[in-house]
Amino acid sequence: MKILITGSSGYIGSCLYECLNKKYDVYGIDKELPKLKKQKKFFKHDLINIRKTNKIISLIKPSLIIHLAAKSTVDSIDKKKDFIKNNTIVTKNILKCIKKNKIKHLIFSSTAAVYRTSNKKLTELSKIQPNNIYGKTKLSCEKNIVNVLKNKSTNYIIFRFFNVCSSLLSSKIGEIHNPETHLIPILAKKFKENKKIYIYGNNFKTKDKTCIRDYIHIADIVRAFELGIKHLKQNKKSQIINLGSENGFSTLEIFKKFYDYYNYKFNNPFFKKRRKGDTDKLICNNKKAYKILRWKPKYSHIFKIIEDEKKWLNYVEKKGIYRKTIY
Repeated sequence: MKILITGSSGYIGSCLYECLNKKYDVYGIDKELPKLKKQKKFFKHDLINIRKTNKIISLIKPSLIIHLAAKSTVDSIDKKKDFIKNNTIVTKNILKCIKKNKIKHLIFSSTAAVYRTSNKKLTELSKIQPNNIYGKTKLSCEKNIVNVLKNKSTNYIIFRFFNVCSSLLSSKIGEIHNPETHLIPILAKKFKENKKIYIYGNNFKTKDKTCIRDYIHIADIVRAFELGIKHLKQNKKSQIINLGSENGFSTLEIFKKFYDYYNYKFNNPFFKKRRKGDTDKLICNNKKAYKILRWKPKYSHIFKIIEDEKKWLNYVEKKGIYRKTIY
């Protein structure tokens, strides 16, 4: 089976490429080169150019496209045109190529940011109300996929990720952003270097006033994709599925977990202004993932996440790769 991964140089894309390449004939496409490991079957290309995109897809003739390529950084939420171009327009291009080349299967990476904040665990039927441009463009992509592929021969899965984190050290692959904007790798680096810790916002409607998120290990995400591919190959109907751990931790709780892991005495963090677009609470209900795919998270215990991120940080630094952080 031939699989094309868009955004294969990114965090999730590079992890998927390494794992799926062991079982399938996998191709990668990205406007950036892979940061750590070379991908044997790789196209450096900006997907905004639909003519060249279609030429590459018609050349590869994949059975499945895994569409990960997107702009997702909350810290650049004001750059609306970038989100619209890289998310909405690129996805429309991919859908046109899917129709033209009669691609059988699609897996699309969406986000929990499409949901309205809630004190309850979020199901796939929970209220949809994105409050930032990232969530809005991802929701637009979802709607386009559903509308374009309705009654077509292409079946699809839309995965709504919660907070994907940690590493696949056995495959020597993990998260590399420069600058790094995600909480888990930032805390791992700051604790190792004994630097000041900053938290965005202390005015959320939660018990400790910091936002609550659901953290899911990248190893569990890879397993979900493997099961999703199996589901699509059996020509089963299209689905929208949440991927999360069902455990919510506030930013301050994660901060304390790092202190517990490193056996440090607890000190108060420093607070920065709340970021635009950050919601109060997002926790997954993953019952549908089990019902449809027989998927349950196995690796998403918080200390397992921290341990694997710490090991990844040590590995990356041994390789001589230095990552800046946003603070």
